[in-house]
Amino acid sequence: MKKLISMLLALLLVMSLSSAAFANSATYTDMSTVTLTINYNETNDGSTSPAEDLSFTISNTSVTDAASGVDTSNMPTPTLGTVSYAEGDAGDTDMTKTLTITLPFYTSVGIYTYTITQTAGDKAGVSYWASDIRLVVTVIQDADGLLRVAAVHTEGGEGEKSDDITNTYSAGSLAVTKTVTGNMGDRSKYFAINVTLTGEADKTYAASYTVTGGTKLVNGTDDATTSTIFIGTPATFYLKHGETFTISNLPYGVTYTVTEENYTAEEDGGYDTPAITYSDAGTTKTVDSSSETVDITNNKGANVDTGISLDSLPYILLLVISLTGAVVFIVKRRSSRES
Repeated sequence: MKKLISMLLALLLVMSLSSAAFANSATYTDMSTVTLTINYNETNDGSTSPAEDLSFTISNTSVTDAASGVDTSNMPTPTLGTVSYAEGDAGDTDMTKTLTITLPFYTSVGIYTYTITQTAGDKAGVSYWASDIRLVVTVIQDADGLLRVAAVHTEGGEGEKSDDITNTYSAGSLAVTKTVTGNMGDRSKYFAINVTLTGEADKTYAASYTVTGGTKLVNGTDDATTSTIFIGTPATFYLKHGETFTISNLPYGVTYTVTEENYTAEEDGGYDTPAITYSDAGTTKTVDSSSETVDITNNKGANVDTGISLDSLPYILLLVISLTGAVVFIVKRRSSRES
């Protein structure tokens, strides 16, 4: 019995020593990366965002409670990854991506603060994130003398917790519609309409923009198929009564000019000066909504000489009936006298 008790005690001693050895050999896994959520939204449905390679910078902002000599000039700095979007990703299922921040190796305790800024791009129609995000890393020394990243968080400009960055693509369409009025207006006639799109000087644009509807003049001939228009290059389109052409996916900030060829001369049709109505009330016409419209009305009227004014016809008929009655009355009276 004594031997059994001795063996049990020995076994317990061995197990306790093993447990102590296991505790001393424990390893700590600290956070080595941080991620920020990057969103790419679209303001209006139906637009197609440009491809984007977003870039970010990080700078040392402050350090407190660190070892002597550690300051913003020599504190370790995290590294940033990149975020890329394909054409049309804004507002799609791929709109949300992540920016990976890789933490450095720290040699001193302290509270390390960094500022992360997105570099604004030059793609037309894109509103780039303009605020900063602060990254705060707290490094402590544990009971075993090991340096540990105890806490990491990101903050917005007001100190609130934030890990989201949002970029937005805004584009709309420009629709031009033709209406012909007046009793002499030719509704089968095509009118030449000139359109010029002007971009912002510091922005880059797509190679071309799609135009649907209407008829475009190409090398002096009519082309009724889907066509294109370029920023900075005037284009001429033809519309007849009831037709519309639409330019799609124009980035916000594009200005447009719409004019019509002169058809006031008799040999050109003799139409009144066209009435052009814009949905944009400003003096400068700028794409700043989902749908910009221009309505162009051409009127041609004339007085039709029918020989008898239809407005006077009822009175003429009354006069004729009265005269006829008078004649009948006189004839009857004369006949009665003669009999």
